[in-house]
Amino acid sequence: MSIKSLADKIGMDYESVLEDFCGDVSALKEALRSFSSSHDEDALKNSVEKMDKEGVKKEAHRIRKSAEKLGLENLKVAAARLEEVNEEKVPSDYKHLKEIYDATLKAIKEEKL
Repeated sequence: MSIKSLADKIGMDYESVLEDFCGDVSALKEALRSFSSSHDEDALKNSVEKMDKEGVKKEAHRIRKSAEKLGLENLKVAAARLEEVNEEKVPSDYKHLKEIYDATLKAIKEEKL
């Protein structure tokens, strides 16, 4: 699978992101490889379980900013929704974000960039 095919699979705005990386596919691949290690999933999960609003907001913000940098539109939107910390929706918003996040990581790992 090519990086373009991976981009389609993970909802990446490939052309825009490649432009942001000045056409450097190698740098983009490195950013994707490091994506999984750049977040503390347990911190977000614990914040959600404790309904620690500041913790949820902080961790969701980190994911949103990383997703934004990599053009991961679906993940960015899901993280932004969780970042709003609507108490009634936090559990479902977290579940939605986790599903997209896990699917994204799985696709990146399977690609073996």
